[in-house]
Amino acid sequence: MGECKVCKSHSVEILTADEEITYKGSTLSVEIEFSVCHACEREFISKDQIIKNDRMIRDAKKVHDGLFSAKEIAEARLTLGLTQEQASLVFGGGRNAFSKYERGEVSQSVAMDKLIKQALKHPIVYRDLLKQAGIGHSAP
Repeated sequence: MGECKVCKSHSVEILTADEEITYKGSTLSVEIEFSVCHACEREFISKDQIIKNDRMIRDAKKVHDGLFSAKEIAEARLTLGLTQEQASLVFGGGRNAFSKYERGEVSQSVAMDKLIKQALKHPIVYRDLLKQAGIGHSAP
C-alpha cells in the first residue's frame, strides 16, 4: 500500500477516479489513480501513480486519434509473431521503440501506426517488410 509522507501511517488506500480532459476539442474520460491516507485524510499521487496516469492519458489521446493503444501495439506485434527487437527492425523507430510503445512511455507516430496496420491487413506487404529487414518469417 505505501506510507503517508506526512503522518507516516501505512493506512493508505489506492483509489481510482474518472477525470475528464479536453483534447483537440473533445472531452475524454480517463481513469486516474491516487492515494488516500486514512489516518490524516491526505490525498496524494505517488511518483509511480503519476507515471501510470500519464500513460493512461497518452493512451486515451492515441485512441481518440485512431492510433493503437500501448496494449494494441503489443497485440499487433504478437499477432505478427515478432519480438520487440524484430519489430523495431521491421518497422523502424529505433532499438527500444517497441518496448517504449508497449509500456506507454512514448506514442508511436501516425506513420508507424499506419505501417503496422497495413502489415496486419496485407500479408504481402508484411512479407516484403520482413525481407527488407533480413528476417526470415512467414506472414500471419
